[in-house]
Amino acid sequence: MADTQEHELPTVGEAGASFNPLHAIRSVGQSLLVNGVCPYVLYRVLQPHYPDGSVMPLVYASIFPLLGLVLGLIRTRMVDFIAVLALFEISYNVVTALLASNVHWAVMLRSSEGFLVSAAFLIFTLIGHPPIRYIARQFAAGNDPVKLREFTFADAADKGRTFTIASMVWVVGILFQTSLNLTLAMTLTPANYLLSTQFVNITVNVLLVIWTVRFSSRRLEKYQPPAAS
Repeated sequence: MADTQEHELPTVGEAGASFNPLHAIRSVGQSLLVNGVCPYVLYRVLQPHYPDGSVMPLVYASIFPLLGLVLGLIRTRMVDFIAVLALFEISYNVVTALLASNVHWAVMLRSSEGFLVSAAFLIFTLIGHPPIRYIARQFAAGNDPVKLREFTFADAADKGRTFTIASMVWVVGILFQTSLNLTLAMTLTPANYLLSTQFVNITVNVLLVIWTVRFSSRRLEKYQPPAAS
C-alpha cells in the first residue's frame, strides 16, 4: 500500500522536545575539559622546563584538542564539516605557534584564526554556497534519504535565502568572537588565555547555534516536499 503520509520539517517546538539539557551540559563540560582545562594544566606543568617565552609548551598543549578530534572521528566513523573546521583550527594553532618568535606573539596569532574563518564564510556565502547550509544539512538530515529530500526541497523553495542570512550572521559573530579572543591574548598570560578563551568560544558558539536553529526552523517549516507515493 502506498505511503501517503507527508514528511514535515521539524518545527522549533518539535526540536525543543528532543533537546536533552543533561546531554548538552555534558558536551559543554567535555569541551571545556579537553580544550581548556587540560591544555591549561599541561602548559603550567611544562612552562618551568622551558626558557621564558618559549612556544613549545603552547605547541604541546594542542595535543588535547587534537586527541579529542581523533577520538570523535573514531566514535562517529566519519569526517564531517565540523571536524574539518576543528582540524583547520588545530593545524593553524600549531603552525602559528612554531612560526612565532615568542609565546606572546604565538597566542596573538592563535587568536586571529577566526579572521580567516569569517573571511572564508563570507566568500563562500557571496558565491552562493553559504557554509551554514552544509552544517545545518549535516545535523538535520545526516545520511537519511527522506530527511535529505525534505531539507533540499525546503532550501530550494526558500531560494537559499535563510542560510545566506544565517551565514552572514555567523560572519559577524565569528568576527566578534575573534576580537574578544585577541583582546584576551593581548592582556592575559598565555596559560590564562588558553582557559578563558574556551568560555568565550563556547558562549558565542552556543548563542549562534540556538539563534540559527530558531531562525532557520521558523522560516523553513512552512515548506514541505510533496507526499511520497
